[in-house]
Amino acid sequence: MMVESSVTTLAFMVAIVVLACLAWWIFPTPFARLFLRLDRQAGRLKSRRLHSGGLDWHYLEGGRGEPLVLLHGFNADAYHFCRVGRHLSAHFRIIAPDLPGFGETTTGDGVSYRIQDIADQVLEFLDDLGVHTIYLGGNSMGGYIAAAMARRAPDRVRGLWLLAPGGLHSAPIAPVLAEVAEDRHNPLVIRNVSDFRRLTGYCFVRPPWIPGPVVRFLAARTARHSVRAQRIFDAMRFDSTPLEEIADGLEVPTLIIWGHSDQVLSAEGGHLLTKLMPDAEFIGLPDIGHLPMLEAPRRSAETWLAFTESRARREQETR
Repeated sequence: MMVESSVTTLAFMVAIVVLACLAWWIFPTPFARLFLRLDRQAGRLKSRRLHSGGLDWHYLEGGRGEPLVLLHGFNADAYHFCRVGRHLSAHFRIIAPDLPGFGETTTGDGVSYRIQDIADQVLEFLDDLGVHTIYLGGNSMGGYIAAAMARRAPDRVRGLWLLAPGGLHSAPIAPVLAEVAEDRHNPLVIRNVSDFRRLTGYCFVRPPWIPGPVVRFLAARTARHSVRAQRIFDAMRFDSTPLEEIADGLEVPTLIIWGHSDQVLSAEGGHLLTKLMPDAEFIGLPDIGHLPMLEAPRRSAETWLAFTESRARREQETR
């Protein structure tokens, strides 16, 4: 009897493991949402929603201090700032929205995806949130939007943090955009899991671990909106004011950081921007790719904290 009981228990345990493995692969959404929640909590951020400007915004918020608004890149979402958030939340109140057309922020018909129009939408979102004076950061497309916001409302932005910003037309073309320019393929528009994994390889030197269910969940979500993503990309590429024009003469104190091994946007863009912006500093990060806040979150946070602390001391000395 004891042998039969042991065999039954073992069979039951094996069945549970098999079912769990099947669920891991066939039903990724519950596991993905669990991992994302854990990532959010590790970054000391909470998920919130707000209706503003005809859009239902999803955003992450947490921490204490002056507001630091962080804008993600193309085909990404606010969760890109969870890892850097754990190093910044003791110093800033972090507000990271899903930009229109991405993540869980819903959009209706007739929404403009020109960078300057998205900048206006984010400023309206902040108005409705009751946030006026801010520090402002953004990666890739988010950096492009952040610069447009600073140009629109320089009195509202205490400091600007650009992490490999997009929108430069005069910078050398990196490998990913070379594929786009040659009409071979747009690696930034995700259509399946293979596209997602390929783009991940482009974006990192040392990719962080991403659980399988999260990969499949994010790939499926972005694939469902691939047509819209292409529209957004085209609006950014063809219909938006170039970053050179936005940045030229912009006097907002600015820190630019860029991974030297960025294959999406050439790090030479950092040198171009510092020549255009009278109060900009540039830091290049060796052996880092396109997403420094994910690949090197502590180092990215430390550069920003050092920048804001030095600016605060300078302000005190001039009073």
